[in-house]
Amino acid sequence: MAMFSRLLFLTSVYSGLVAALPTPETTHHFFRRDSSAAGMIAAIMPTSTSCDGALYPDQCATNVQAAPFFIAAMQTYQIYNAAEIAAVLALTGYESGDLKYRHSEFPVVAGKGTSNMQSPTFNAEFAASVPALASGVAAANGDADAILALLTVDDYNFASGAWFLTSQCASIRSQLQANTDAGFTAYMGCVGTTINDSRLDYWHRAQAAFGL
Repeated sequence: MAMFSRLLFLTSVYSGLVAALPTPETTHHFFRRDSSAAGMIAAIMPTSTSCDGALYPDQCATNVQAAPFFIAAMQTYQIYNAAEIAAVLALTGYESGDLKYRHSEFPVVAGKGTSNMQSPTFNAEFAASVPALASGVAAANGDADAILALLTVDDYNFASGAWFLTSQCASIRSQLQANTDAGFTAYMGCVGTTINDSRLDYWHRAQAAFGL
C-alpha cells in the first residue's frame, strides 16, 4: 500500500512537471541545440557569420557566439511561440546590423544600444528589472552610458529584445503570434518605428528560417 501511494505521488509530481513545460506545438526546435539556433540566426542575419571587417570589432558577435544567449533569453522571458522568436530576431538583426553593433553609432546617442538598440529610457528600465545588476545601477547614478555598459555584456545584450517584447508590447503579442506582416507592423509600431522594405526583408527571412 505504501509503495502504491509512493507511485501515485511520483506520478503526480511528474505530471505537474510535464504540464509546466511548453508544449511541442509552442516550443520550436530553436531551443534544441545551439547549432540549430546558430543556423537560423545566420539565415536571418546573413553577415553574422563573421566579424571580419566590422567597424567596431569589440561590439561584434557572430551567430555562433550569440546563439546560446538568445536561447537563454527566450527561456528567461518565456517566449516559446515561433513567430514571436522570429520577430525578435528580425528586429535585432536590423537594429544591430547583423550583430555588429551594441552602441548607437550613426549618430552616437548617449546610452542608446544593446542588440535591440534601445533608447536610454528603456535601457534604464531593463537594467532596473535585473536583480543581478542592482548594485551596478545604483553605482551608475543615472548615467546613461554607465547603464548601457552594464547591458552590453553578452548575457544582457542579447536579451534586450526578449525583455522589450514581454515588458512593453504585451498588447500586440497576439497579433504577432498570428505570423502576418500586419502583426509584425504592429510590433514595429510598439517599438516606436515604421515598417520599411528592409525591416520586412528581415521578417520574411526569419519566417523562412523558422518554417513559418
